[in-house]
Amino acid sequence: MQFYESPFKIGNDFFVQWATGIALFYLNYFYFVPNLLLEKKHLEYFAILIVLITLFMVVRTYYFMPEFKEMVRPKIFDAAGKEIIENRMFKKKEPLFFKVAPAVFYLLIIAISTIIRILTEYFSNQQHKMFVESQRTTAELIYLRKQTNPHFLFNTLNSIYSLAHKKSDLVPDAIVTLSELMRYMLYETDNKTVLLEKEINYIQNYIELQKLRLNNIENIYVNVHGDTKNKFIEPLLLISFIENAFKYGTDYKGNTHVKIKIQIEGNVLDFWVENRVEKFESDAENSGIGISNIKSRLKLLYPDSHILTIVEKDQIYSVHLNLKLDQIQTIID
Repeated sequence: MQFYESPFKIGNDFFVQWATGIALFYLNYFYFVPNLLLEKKHLEYFAILIVLITLFMVVRTYYFMPEFKEMVRPKIFDAAGKEIIENRMFKKKEPLFFKVAPAVFYLLIIAISTIIRILTEYFSNQQHKMFVESQRTTAELIYLRKQTNPHFLFNTLNSIYSLAHKKSDLVPDAIVTLSELMRYMLYETDNKTVLLEKEINYIQNYIELQKLRLNNIENIYVNVHGDTKNKFIEPLLLISFIENAFKYGTDYKGNTHVKIKIQIEGNVLDFWVENRVEKFESDAENSGIGISNIKSRLKLLYPDSHILTIVEKDQIYSVHLNLKLDQIQTIID
């Protein structure tokens, strides 16, 4: 039985090349790219890589490359038996490919590790930016929510003070209604969203509180149409418009002209509020806090899913908000 030796052998240079290639990969990935290339130290980066590649090539070539054995060319005879090519010794020359291949291999290792590291850094930076932006937006939204509560309480206490000043028998009812409103604000509005039916019930309680202090409520209209069950909304989102409607739609005699309509179709909410603008001087520093607040919250929570239209014409101030309830941004955890 004869055994034939395979012409393809794995020499020491193969293992050395892969070991140095792996070392170059991790050196480039963990140190050279983050500390030199990404720090814009390009000259140092390329100089170190050239030195390393040269060093690896020298070590591989002079210490681990197998020697090329001398091969004897066989004798060749013609038909008469005469040798036509003299027997001579020659050395096998290394092909150009084998000289260039190690350098190409090292360059490929560097390219792969550099690309992976740059992509890793890019996605890490993007995630960090998103986290920072989310934290900033969360803080801003919390500030806007906290700003809404004092603004509401200030207006409501003014209403109860008006009743107390008149020595009205409705003051106890007003205080009970206020307690219901405050309970909602304390226990519901810290959630990311609230049930739409609870928010509408809160609005209706607020309107009932306003009616207690007014002399003429004949021109207050409230209509709610559609299915409010199992739908959610940002808490205290609509109340600022209604507050302003009562504040600026009531004259000094207590006559009010306010129309409110809420219509729900599927997951789309349409909200209208209209009030007559009475001619009196408002506090420029304190008025309009609620409107600017609600605009900011809408921009943060419903950036691409709301349309807000505000029109003032012929002493009529009207607000229309079209809102897609199911597209709120989940900002606050």
